[in-house]
Amino acid sequence: MGRRIHFVVDPQGWCCMGLIIFVWLYNTIFIPKVILFPHYEEGHISVVAILCYYFCSLFCIASLLRASVADPGKLPENPKIPITEREYWELCNKCNMMRPKRSHHCSRCGHCVRRMDHHCPWINNCVGEDNHWLFLQLCFYTQILSSYTLILDFCHYYYFLPLKKGNWDTTSIEKMSNCCEDLSRPRKPWQQTFSEVFGTHWKILWFIPFRQRQPLRVPYHFANHV
Repeated sequence: MGRRIHFVVDPQGWCCMGLIIFVWLYNTIFIPKVILFPHYEEGHISVVAILCYYFCSLFCIASLLRASVADPGKLPENPKIPITEREYWELCNKCNMMRPKRSHHCSRCGHCVRRMDHHCPWINNCVGEDNHWLFLQLCFYTQILSSYTLILDFCHYYYFLPLKKGNWDTTSIEKMSNCCEDLSRPRKPWQQTFSEVFGTHWKILWFIPFRQRQPLRVPYHFANHV
């Protein structure tokens, strides 16, 4: 039950875990550099948002590393079974060792694990009695960090950038052809642009795919500048 290190020799698990660490490292460096720090200098966000992101990132990688090297509940080779508990033990038909009931043999790790839930390649380890709580922490902090990153990306592209860009209602082809550089026209707010794109002023409906888009009636002074 101590803090034993459990290391699984599995190239597939190494690749999966390496991919997770790469994504985490990329987001930890890229998101603050592109979104957090620039908008903090412009006064759009506070330092609390930066600290919260780094705390979530730190807790996420810490739970990943701990869940990957923690002993999931590996049974010793010669377990001492109390006489009063022998009825709760059984013989494993794969490794021919006695194990408590609800234990399972992991073919990846090559041994039995107490209360084994599954073998997770993303942590390159089994999820069992002794590290199940770490796996749940990993799922929780991964969800928090992913949601936080998506919110920051959304705010960056659909809120912060329109504050300092004037050509936000032009199309990609118009930007590439530079045909709008000499047009002096009133600028539409980003809400109006998205309402025209999605065909509704109800913002909640922008996220619903099970509907039909209806073209909006564009105000006269925007009619020729979609």
